[in-house]
Order: sequence, then structure tokens, then C-alpha cells
Amino acid sequence: MTLPTTAVSTPPRRLAASGLGLFLLLGLVYPILGPALPTLSGQFGLSATGASLLLSLNSAGAFAGVLLAGTLSRRWAPPRRATLALGVMAAGCLGLVLAPTFGVALVAAGLLGLGFGVLDLTTNVWLSTGYGERSASMLNLLSASFGVGAVLAPLAVGLAGGDFRLPLIGCAALAALLLPLVLSLRRTAVPEGPAQPATATGRARVLLLGFVLLFLTYVGVEGGIGAWEVTHLQDALGLSTAGAASVASLFWVSFTVGRLVSAVLALRLPPARLVTLTLALAAVSLALAAVPAAAGVAYTLAGLFLAPVFTTGLVWLTRALPTGGATTWVFASAFLGPVVFSPVVGAFKDAHGSQAIPLTLLGITLLCLGLALGLRRALRD
Repeated sequence: MTLPTTAVSTPPRRLAASGLGLFLLLGLVYPILGPALPTLSGQFGLSATGASLLLSLNSAGAFAGVLLAGTLSRRWAPPRRATLALGVMAAGCLGLVLAPTFGVALVAAGLLGLGFGVLDLTTNVWLSTGYGERSASMLNLLSASFGVGAVLAPLAVGLAGGDFRLPLIGCAALAALLLPLVLSLRRTAVPEGPAQPATATGRARVLLLGFVLLFLTYVGVEGGIGAWEVTHLQDALGLSTAGAASVASLFWVSFTVGRLVSAVLALRLPPARLVTLTLALAAVSLALAAVPAAAGVAYTLAGLFLAPVFTTGLVWLTRALPTGGATTWVFASAFLGPVVFSPVVGAFKDAHGSQAIPLTLLGITLLCLGLALGLRRALRD
């Protein structure tokens, strides 16, 4: 398994335009199953535990997609991988729209995740190596369009009266529109060389496991909010699916703002300190979400505080374990978060009602915070 180590010689403006469009699509697709869960549950007669299988299959597909992208990076340039991912994502979107049975919907959710995983790793690494010394700042700026897409997705479901089909068709259309732009970069992009193998020391293995669990639990929280917030807000505030989806979009608005602010904070705070501080604040916010009247505001604050964790955590990871293989496995494992934790949230919701959703997410956040504190201590030794 490798990650790129050689920057691509792509015209900067065209690469930026591609990055903005690809991150926008990733942001649109990432949270869309959450607002769609109530409609899908009604369509196929699912319990919360059954509906969580859609989230699990989607995340399992993303996990496989990241591993596939890492393998293909040995032979395929980024534009070629992105082209494959766009086609698979479009197929997944249309499959969910047209699914006649729950089984077909599960397959489509898995395909959507597979394309997402390939595109997510490809885009992040492509941009992180495409601008030389400016890569980190450019990645932060361009990835803000992910937040924009994540805001628009639940809003689109809300405006469609809770119907997720039109937004998914829009995602498939955007994927098709991005294909010519990505294909135009194929002549100027160069394949990456293999990354150096990681040093197989006991300390490196322990640190790698720590970062794997940190990212796994973090994505479990972020994905859990995106997937279950609408369901919780419907019951806590007595809202329709459309109304709850509109409120849920505020989580992604604040998440986008948080990404922009974190670019400034990262200049002043070490990555480890910024990660632990923001996780602690996110835990407080999720505790507040258990109060029904404050749930909408609390989830919005959680988005603001969670925003720096993934990107800052990647910087922390690359400084602690500067090997491509480590980054690939941590990135891939992150997508197992919803696979592991979505059924947990669904089971607690079935057993104890919607009030269990924020409390379960709080527990996962505290676990993530504990792992971050453990890594800080280990890296001081």
C-alpha cells in the first residue's frame, strides 16, 4: 500500500478548479444519507437498527475505496483514479434513487461509499502535493468547499420536502459535469512513485494503532451527527423531516466556518493541543444536545469545534509517522467509524428512544478525546 510522494505537474489554476469541484461533490455526498434515513426507513419498513445498515455499508465501501485508491496509486495518475471514482459515485447515486428493494439500496450505498473513498484519498493527497510549500494552506482553503457541499445537501433534502432523490440526481449530474475537467488534466499529470516503507518498530506500531483508533472514533462522531441529527431533531423538537434537515444544515455551516478558522489557529497552536482542545469543546456541545430545547444550537457548536480535528490530525499524524503507508491505513480505517458506531447508535435509539442519540455520540467523543490525550502523552516520551 502506497501513497504519492511526487507532486503532480498540473496547472495550478486548473488543479484548484478541479479541487473545488471535487471537494464540493464529496461534501454533498458525505451527509446525504442522514436526511434520507427517515424516508428510506418508511419506504422499506426499517427499524433504526436496520436503517443503520445503509450507513455501515456506505462506510465499508468508503474503507474499501481508500485501500483501492492506495493500491491504484502505484500505476494510475490522480486524474485517472478520480475519473473512476466519479463514475462509481454516479452509479451509486442513481442506484439509491431507483432501488426497488432494500437489498439493492444496500448495494447502491456501498457503491456510493466506494467511489467516495477513492475520490476522497485521491483528492486530498493530490492537492497536498500539488502546490509545493503552499500545499497545506491550499488544501485548507479548497477543502472549505467540502463544508459548502455538506451544508447544501441537507438543505436540498429539506427543500425537496424530505425527498432525497432529486438531490442524489443532482450529485450524479455534478459528477458527470466534473468528468471533462478531470479528464483534461490527464495529459499534464504524472504518476506518483512508491512511498518509503514504514519502520516496523514496536513504538511505531503502537502509535499507528493509536492514530487508527483516533480517526476511527472521530469519523464515528462526525458521521454519526450527520446521520442521526435529523432523526433526533425530529423527535426532540417535533419537526418534519424537511424542517429537521434544514436545522441540521447549520452543523455543516459551522463546520465550514471552523475549517477556515482552524487554518489560522493551526499557526498558533501545535496540532496535538488543537485536536484535544476542540474535542473537549465538542464533548461539551454534545452533552448540551441532550437538552431538547438546546439541541439545534448544540449540534451547530459541535460542528464548529469538530472542524479542525481531521485536517489537524492528519498534520499531527504525518509529523509523528512520516510514512505514506501509515497515512493510507489511518485514512482507510477512519471510514470504519460509522461501520462500527452507526449500529451502536441505532441500537441505543431503538432501546431508549431518540434521547439516546446525543448521549451515545457524547460517549464516542469522550473515547476519541481519551485516545488523543494518550497519543499526546506517548509522543512526549
